[in-house]
Amino acid sequence: MRLITLGSFILSIFWVGQSVASEKVRFAPLPMESLGSMSREYLPFMDFLETELKTPFELVYKKSYQALISSFTKGEIDLAYLGPLPYVVLKEQFPDAIPLAAFLDSEGKSTYTCALVEFAGSPISLDSDQQKKVALTQPLSTCGYLAVESLLNQTNQSLEQADFSYQFIGSHSKVAEDVVLGHYQMGGLKTQIGKKYHHLGLRIVQESDPMPGFIMVANAKTLNSDKIAQIKALILSIKPSENPDHFEKTKPWGSKIKYGSIPVNDNVYNSVREKWKNTQIDLMTQ
Repeated sequence: MRLITLGSFILSIFWVGQSVASEKVRFAPLPMESLGSMSREYLPFMDFLETELKTPFELVYKKSYQALISSFTKGEIDLAYLGPLPYVVLKEQFPDAIPLAAFLDSEGKSTYTCALVEFAGSPISLDSDQQKKVALTQPLSTCGYLAVESLLNQTNQSLEQADFSYQFIGSHSKVAEDVVLGHYQMGGLKTQIGKKYHHLGLRIVQESDPMPGFIMVANAKTLNSDKIAQIKALILSIKPSENPDHFEKTKPWGSKIKYGSIPVNDNVYNSVREKWKNTQIDLMTQ
């Protein structure tokens, strides 16, 4: 029986503490705008894991990366799907976070890029003294503060300069929409999402080097090594691009996880670690 956790509340009369938690796998995907959106994206995937592993899964909904990381370190989450920066921050705080697999996109790539964007109808020069209002996603979103600051640093600029002001406004799509509407002069988001708004006048000013992919992470404090190995092997066994049966099986899954995955090594995230160490603010407290 799968349960859904909303924030810190367990919506089940069967919840009786750690004894019950040990009988299921509590899975937290990256934060989304609503529990409904998250359910549509991930419940079919969880159905597959439950059936194959003969283990109940529980969907844990967190509205922010900070909340997700905090719950993971407290032993309230067993499995998480994270972007590069949240994984790096979690691993720094909690060495028992074990990377299992990096997911592929529709083109078979595990990497992606971030972009600094503007509206073509009112372009703005980065070198000007004009006040530049920048829309960012969540503080721990890789394509938010981290990527934008890194791109600006390449031209000896910073979000912390007086002619820049920034605000964390949530999703990548909201960043794109608010820049097009003129609420902000610039924004930071995933390049792939930014390109979807090209027809509305959104233009890429700068683009990052490839970032390592989104990753499934297990909690070695709450899951035993056998269960972790089973979950890892099962996720990596799915090859939609090679196996027609797998392609059909993954059709209902969310777009972030439906194209298969590849083995992953923690070292590939060192480039993100370096960018994170160079930031001037504490993104966990924003």
